Amino acid sequence: MKLLKKLLCLISLATAAFANNYDVYFTKIGEYLCASQNLVRGKTDANGFRCPSMLTNHIRTRLIDPPKSSRSPWGFDVKRPFFILDGIYLSTDGVRTLNEFESEVIQFGISDVLLELGYTPILVQFDATVRQSLDVNASYFAQLLKFFNKNKFFEFKDKSEDGMIILGISQGGILGRYGAYLYDTSRNSSDAPVRLYASMDSPHQGAVMPQSLLYTINFWATAGGSAAAEAFRDMIHAPGASGLLLHNVNPSCGQSRCAHKYVINTDESRFLFGEYRKAAEYKGFPSVLISQGQFKGKSPSHSRKYFELNRKATKFGMVMGRAESYLSNSNSDKDEFVYNRMYQKIKDDVREQLSNSTPFDFVQGSTYPFAQTLYESLKEGFYEEMPNNMKIELFSALGMTADISISTSWDKDSLYQKSSTFIPTTSAMDLKCNGALSIKDNCAFTQSASGFPFASPGTRSSANAVYAVDPTHPRYSESISGRHIEMPVDEKGHIDTTVLRGMQVDMWRVLCEVSHYDYNASAKAFRNEYLNGVFAPNVNCMDIGSMPDVIKNSGLKNTRNLAYARYDYNKKATEKTSSVTFDVPAGWHKVATYDNGTQIPANSDFEIDITVNNSKGSWFKAELLLFKSKSESGQFQMKEIDVPVDGKKHTIQWSMPSTDDMLRFYRWFRLVMNSDGANVTLSKPRLVKKAFAKEQYNKVESNLYPSSRYDFVTWTQSAIFSNYSDALGRGLSIKFANYGAGGFIDFGEFANAGSYKNLKVTFWPGTCENTGIYFGSYSRGIALLRNGTAKGNFLSKTIPIADIVSPNFIQGNAMLTSRLSIQGQKPDERCIIHDIMLE
Repeated sequence: MKLLKKLLCLISLATAAFANNYDVYFTKIGEYLCASQNLVRGKTDANGFRCPSMLTNHIRTRLIDPPKSSRSPWGFDVKRPFFILDGIYLSTDGVRTLNEFESEVIQFGISDVLLELGYTPILVQFDATVRQSLDVNASYFAQLLKFFNKNKFFEFKDKSEDGMIILGISQGGILGRYGAYLYDTSRNSSDAPVRLYASMDSPHQGAVMPQSLLYTINFWATAGGSAAAEAFRDMIHAPGASGLLLHNVNPSCGQSRCAHKYVINTDESRFLFGEYRKAAEYKGFPSVLISQGQFKGKSPSHSRKYFELNRKATKFGMVMGRAESYLSNSNSDKDEFVYNRMYQKIKDDVREQLSNSTPFDFVQGSTYPFAQTLYESLKEGFYEEMPNNMKIELFSALGMTADISISTSWDKDSLYQKSSTFIPTTSAMDLKCNGALSIKDNCAFTQSASGFPFASPGTRSSANAVYAVDPTHPRYSESISGRHIEMPVDEKGHIDTTVLRGMQVDMWRVLCEVSHYDYNASAKAFRNEYLNGVFAPNVNCMDIGSMPDVIKNSGLKNTRNLAYARYDYNKKATEKTSSVTFDVPAGWHKVATYDNGTQIPANSDFEIDITVNNSKGSWFKAELLLFKSKSESGQFQMKEIDVPVDGKKHTIQWSMPSTDDMLRFYRWFRLVMNSDGANVTLSKPRLVKKAFAKEQYNKVESNLYPSSRYDFVTWTQSAIFSNYSDALGRGLSIKFANYGAGGFIDFGEFANAGSYKNLKVTFWPGTCENTGIYFGSYSRGIALLRNGTAKGNFLSKTIPIADIVSPNFIQGNAMLTSRLSIQGQKPDERCIIHDIMLE
C-alpha cells in the first residue's frame, strides 16, 4: 500500500514537472473551426485566416507533451495522436476545466502510459455537455479531426501511416463515435485514418437514472419551489443529458399533469436510437467498447428502499409543517416507488405518490450514488426550512410582533441504498439480442460472461471487441458494480487499489486491441515501434497476466541503463553520453559495445534509439550480438532489423529468450550495422523488462529452401548468392571468395525447430565440399557438407539438429534460433544447393 501511494505521488510529480502541455481552444463559426492558444482573442481557421472574436469556446483541447518543433508556429507537432474525450459534467454550478480532466487522467496513469508508448495524448473537452445536443457536439469533434489533419500551426507527421486513435469516456464515447463516423465518411484519401475507436463505459443504448429520483427532483422543483431542484431538473431535461437517458418526459403529457411523467423511450426519432445507429453499425474502422459494469447474468442484490426522509415542525403537539421523501425500487407496477409530500398547516398539503415497476434501476451495470446525492441534498434542504432553533414571527392587531419557537425533529432519516445503475452493461457493450438492441430485451438482465466471445462478438454487438467486469476482472467479486468512472484516490488521499487495478485492466484491454490492429504480420513488427517488446502480436486481451508492466506501473517502464558503453567510431563517447553521433562506413561493422553488468535477464528487451542521417543508400540494417565476455567469447547472434532511412528517431528492440538457462553467463551486447554508409545517431541504450509473461515462438517451416517465406542474406560482400539452373534442375549457387565468407537463411524472428530431428541438405555433385552449416551463430557446431550420400542425380547430407544448435538455446522440446548460417571454409569455394529440409 505504501509503495502504491509513493508510485501515484511520483506519477503526479513527474507529469507536473516534465510534461510540456499546449492548450488549444476551438470555436465553430459557420463552416469553419477557428483555433487559438488564447482563451478569447486571436482565433484563426486552419488556413490562418482571422475569425471574429468569440467568447465561447466550443471545444477545449490539451496536447500533453507533443513533439517540439522549431518550424511549427505553435512550437509543436503531432505524432500518433490519441484523443481522449471527456464525459458529461452533471453539475448545476461551475465549469469543468482541463486541469480537472487532466488530474483524473493522471490518477489512472493513462497519459504517462501513452507517452511511453509513443503516442501524443490529446484531451478533448466540450464547453456544453449538458445544454448542447449530442449530434452538434459530435459534429464539432468531426471538424476538430479535420483541423488536426491540415492546418497552418503544427504538422501531423506520418498521418497516413500512423492514423488516429479515439477513446471516449462516458458521454465522450457517444460524441467520439459519431464524430469519428462523420469524419471518416467524408475525409480525403490523404487524411489520417481512424486506426481504432474505443469507449469507456459509454451509454450506446442509453443511461439510467432511478425513476424515483426523476419524479422527486421534479416534485421539489415545482410543488416545493426549490431553486436548487429546479436547476437540476432543467439540467437533466437539457438536450445533452436527456439525449442519453432511457427515461424521457412522456411525450403524451404535453402541458398537462400526467400520472407517469417519465417513460422509457427508445423510439428511432431520438438521436441515440436513430441517427446514432449509423455510427454504431459503421465498419470503416475497428471499435472496442469497455463496460465497467458487472456481467453476471443477474441484477445485483440491493436494498429495496433508497432512503426515507421525514422532518416535521410542531407546536403544542400539533404538526405545523412537514417535508417527506421516500424513494424505493419497485419490481411490480403495483408497488409504490416514490412518495413526496410538502405540508404546511392550513396553507398547503401537496403530495405525489406513485406506483410502477422500475427494473432498470438495478440492471447489471456500473453504478452512481444518485440516491446518496439526493438524500444529502434533500436532508440539507429540509433542515434549512426547519432548523433546530426554528422560530416563526406572529403579528398582533396592535402592530406588535412576536417570535414563537417551534419544535423540529426527524420522524425518518435513513439512507439504505446509496447507489443504483447508471450505465447498463448491455448498453456500454452495445449488445444485441435476436438482432435487436439488447436494452429492449430481457437479455439485458440475463446475459452473462459465461462463454461470451468478448474478443470477437460477431452479431452479438456492433463492435469488433467488447469487454466488461467478467470473472477475470479485479472488481468482479464486488456485490454491486463499482461506480461509473470512479477515481482511485479519495479527497483524503486514500487509495483504493481495487479501483486502480480495475481501471488498469480496462486500459490494458483497450491498448491490447490497439496493438492487434497495429501489428504488421508481413513485417513481423508493430507499425508503432514502441509497441515492440511490450505487446505480443497474438496476446489474449482477456489474459490479465499478460498486462505489460508499463500499464501496471501507470506509465513507469521497468527500464535500467547499461553499466558500460563504448563506441568504435566515436572514441570519446561513454555510457554517460546521452546521444552519440558518428559516420559508419559501408558494409558490416561493429559500432558499439555495452555491458549489462550482470547476466542478461530472460524475458527482457534490449532497446536503443537509432537515427539514420545522410545515408549514402536507401537501406540500413542493425544486428545485435550477445557475448559472455568483453573479449567476445560465446557469440550469440540476434536477428537482423531494418532501420528506416528517413532522418527520424526509431526505437529498435531485440527480445531476449524467455528462460534464464538460455542466457547463462551472457552479459555483453555488441551492436552491428550494415549499410552503404551513413551518419548515425544512437541514444538511450537500455534494458527493459519484458511486458508479457511468456513469449510464444513460431515453429520453423520444414521447407527452408526453396521457400516463399524465408530469404537468403549475405553477411559479407565476398559471398555471392545467385539463382542456378542446368539440365538437373534449379537451385541456389553460392560463391565464397574468402575463407569465412557466408550468409544465412533469415527466419525473421526467434523460432522453434524443436519438433524436428534432422536437417537435410541436397546439393549438386562436385560442390559444397568445404561448405559448413549451423544454426544461429553457433559456429563451433559447424557441420561440413562433404561426404554426402547419393540421392538420384544429387548428393544429400543429413545432420542431427542438436549438433548444430547452441546447447544454451535448447530447453526441453524447444530449439530456438533466428537463422540457418552457411559459411565457406576455403577460398573460392562453390556450393550449389537444390533444397534444404527439416525432418
